[in-house]
Amino acid sequence: YFIQSNLSSVTMTLSTVQSTVAHIQCSKTKTVGRFGSLLGYLPFLLTLLIGGGIVVCYCMAVGNGHVEAAFPYISDTGTFPPESCVFTLFMNLAGVVAIAIFTLRYLHVVQYNRGCSEAVRRINTAALIVGYISAFGIMVVGAFQETNQLTVHVIGAMMAFIGGTIYMVLIASLGFRRDVNFGVDERYYAKARMIMAVISAVSFIIMTIATRISFDIWYSEHPDVKK
Repeated sequence: YFIQSNLSSVTMTLSTVQSTVAHIQCSKTKTVGRFGSLLGYLPFLLTLLIGGGIVVCYCMAVGNGHVEAAFPYISDTGTFPPESCVFTLFMNLAGVVAIAIFTLRYLHVVQYNRGCSEAVRRINTAALIVGYISAFGIMVVGAFQETNQLTVHVIGAMMAFIGGTIYMVLIASLGFRRDVNFGVDERYYAKARMIMAVISAVSFIIMTIATRISFDIWYSEHPDVKK
């Protein structure tokens, strides 16, 4: 389930990277200034924050003897201090950057489709809202460690994983529509996003089943611990 959890995170991150490729290309043809061009690199920053945060917390947790080195659960590496403090910092920063990315994507669609249909506006708005929910879920995961508030921690993870998958589907659906203009051909990106959305959904289901099984095995081996 560790691998499946990571795969879900990677697919969501890759989706955000591809979500703004069109924005990067379009910004080169418009006078948006140096700052506007740099905004296109936000998805790469998000990748570094999530991936780097996981690696740093893993190294700290293993070094402090809080987890075993052999593929611990991601949440376990950010449970005890001092790594819990670093985990919270990285997840909060990632959540803020994700909000910026979702907002830019929303504005990108609005900019190129001012006279679009009501259906396009609704899908774009729904994607923005779902994206915000996913970003907030990332912050919740970092702020509420599993040993302190397991229920809230799990809810945050559901918001991040499920919200991220739905966001990929909504953005991909816009790319398949003929009445949407992105300034570039989005059909290739739409197919890639839909594939990653399917991978993310399947990975999430496998992770959920594996987590349930692992919990049952652990509690059966530790009958003195209450569920």
